[in-house]
Amino acid sequence: MAENKNIKLVSNAPLYKDVRTLLNNILDVTPDFPRAYKYTIGGEMQKIAVSLLNTVASAYMDKANRHQHLTKFKADFETLKTLVRIAGERQWIKGIGRHALIIELMDAIGKQSTAWKNSMPVGSE
Repeated sequence: MAENKNIKLVSNAPLYKDVRTLLNNILDVTPDFPRAYKYTIGGEMQKIAVSLLNTVASAYMDKANRHQHLTKFKADFETLKTLVRIAGERQWIKGIGRHALIIELMDAIGKQSTAWKNSMPVGSE
């Protein structure tokens, strides 16, 4: 029963909610990608976004390895940011303001994850 309580707390955490919103946005935009990139770049973006959710949940639940989870999160997140940037530059993301909304959301997620990692005691690595 205590495990359910942890899961509930994770799903209510601001970082988790923002990553979930990011995943929803990525799921909305990738079907409009050109066929040649929909299943490669678009699929990879979706896969990374799902992985980010898992990594945030792991960081919340596994305090002993939290720094390691957050380091993995940052690395995967940087890859996703690059793919979103490329998709925006190539104008694969359709809809007025959709790309800007995703970029703003990613900026907020980056700030939250950095603040969380920086708030950890130095010896917790």
